[in-house]
Amino acid sequence: IEGDDAIKALVKELLTYDEICFDTETAGIDANDAELVGFSFSAKACNGYFVPCPTDQMRTKEILGHFVDLFNDDKKVWVGQNLKYDLLVLKWHGYELKGKIFDTMLAYYVIEPDGKASMDMMSAKYLGYEPISIEELIGKKGRTQGSMRNVELEKIKEYAVEDADITLQLKNALIPLLKKNEVE
Repeated sequence: IEGDDAIKALVKELLTYDEICFDTETAGIDANDAELVGFSFSAKACNGYFVPCPTDQMRTKEILGHFVDLFNDDKKVWVGQNLKYDLLVLKWHGYELKGKIFDTMLAYYVIEPDGKASMDMMSAKYLGYEPISIEELIGKKGRTQGSMRNVELEKIKEYAVEDADITLQLKNALIPLLKKNEVE
């Protein structure tokens, strides 16, 4: 989603949903100092949106400003994987998500405290689907790993939207397990 008119139309649409998955893409792993490359939303399975953010931080601030009414909607349920990271990124840009929060990583932890809570693993386990690996985009962890800022738009948007979509689907898969194990 690019351009002010398209962003305003997206906000209008997202305001109609009670529950939205939100995910950020950044150029670093430290949420307190990460450059925002873009962010994605999913409000229904197999559907999502990616909003790219330029290197021009003033323009990024303008883009985020369009989402104030959405971010401030305290009736929303915000879904995410390791949502603390995304909340910190938003905080350092001057925004917060109001409303309730559901973190799939935390939900999985209370279901399987000894398990590894990666989204890719949970997707394979609960959805029978293997998402695009971040290593396909920026390489393996280490000093030669690239940056999301250098990934072409077509690839990053597919990756980011898939992350939001899969995370939303995982939430729906984990809810019955939370109830069954009485760990809501």
